[in-house]
Amino acid sequence: MRVVVAYTYPNLRHETYNPMARRFALQYTRFPPGGTDHNLYVIVNGGGDVTPWQRTLFEPLVPNFIHHSNIGRDIGGYQMISQNVPCDFLVCVGSPVRPACTGWLDILVHALEDHGPGIYGLWAYHQPAVHIRTTCFAICPQLLNLYPVQVTDGYRYGFEHGPESITKWCFKKGFQVLQVTKRGVFPVEQWHHVERVDSLMLDQFTDSFGWQDDGSGW
Repeated sequence: MRVVVAYTYPNLRHETYNPMARRFALQYTRFPPGGTDHNLYVIVNGGGDVTPWQRTLFEPLVPNFIHHSNIGRDIGGYQMISQNVPCDFLVCVGSPVRPACTGWLDILVHALEDHGPGIYGLWAYHQPAVHIRTTCFAICPQLLNLYPVQVTDGYRYGFEHGPESITKWCFKKGFQVLQVTKRGVFPVEQWHHVERVDSLMLDQFTDSFGWQDDGSGW
């Protein structure tokens, strides 16, 4: 199985996104993804080519850098990479997101192997509509390529939880839509708030709960 992890790095507002990129690399190293063979891509959203110094933000990782126009921002970048980088499973990681446990990629891949094609989310909600949060999700790229809307800046939240969201589209087409935590894989009826001890990743929302990257605060 060809697996790609795609991290979003906006080449804008460096005072905001450079520390996030560095934190991602450090946490990726601290909490290795597991034994799954994969390729790491950094989607450079907007701006020009990354400089040699910007590449050092991701050390000791050695990612592939791929440029995107920033149309549709993070979601547009994921659509771009799913159309241009051949793979069977694409893990989409937003700028504030970083690993929180060792073996996080193995857990996602095993969920796919056990349950089949679909969209797999770390955080899933029933309000304002049933949806997988797209700050971090994994999907078979063939499904993302079949999704009928090319996402623009104004449709990013529609993609996540609008009437024609990726979640509702996958449900309608009969594909799996599952929440994945360290504790297990859950269908929509069992979606729930994820505690720090079970979370595969951290992001800006978990930051608001006071959860620390070192595991303290839970």
